Amino acid sequence: MNVSELARSVGIAPSAVRFYERKGILPPPVRQANGYREYTEDDLCRLRTVVSLRRLGLELLESGRLADLCQSGRCDVMARDLLPLVQAQRSALATTRAELDDLDRQLASLEAGLQADEVAADLCLEKGGDDDAARVRLRTGVSVPAGLPVLNQPPA
Repeated sequence: MNVSELARSVGIAPSAVRFYERKGILPPPVRQANGYREYTEDDLCRLRTVVSLRRLGLELLESGRLADLCQSGRCDVMARDLLPLVQAQRSALATTRAELDDLDRQLASLEAGLQADEVAADLCLEKGGDDDAARVRLRTGVSVPAGLPVLNQPPA
């Protein structure tokens, strides 16, 4: 199969197939007499594995290494190596989900205050305390994360 057929079978762009080849994730394919790449079913299987692992958030080289293990008949080693990576991804996802849930609660609180017209017209910011000069609050009580520029405040 050519590069377009391989890409279509996996659901990626032909340029991505060539990228994986340049990075060594796919072995160099056999070339036809006209110079076109000719991929095998093994290449298709390897690429499907790599793309699936990438969609799970794994790094490119690690995805290629794991796909190579499975392609060479060492799927048991691949599974053993994959388990802690999946666990780490799930942990990171749980952390991100908690941060997003907290942000959503703060936005809902701010939205409710704005809809109820409980906010002073100037939305001025107040310092949150001496222990953390970077934290400020809108008059609604919603924290502004550290590191964000504070409007209407002189530069430090």
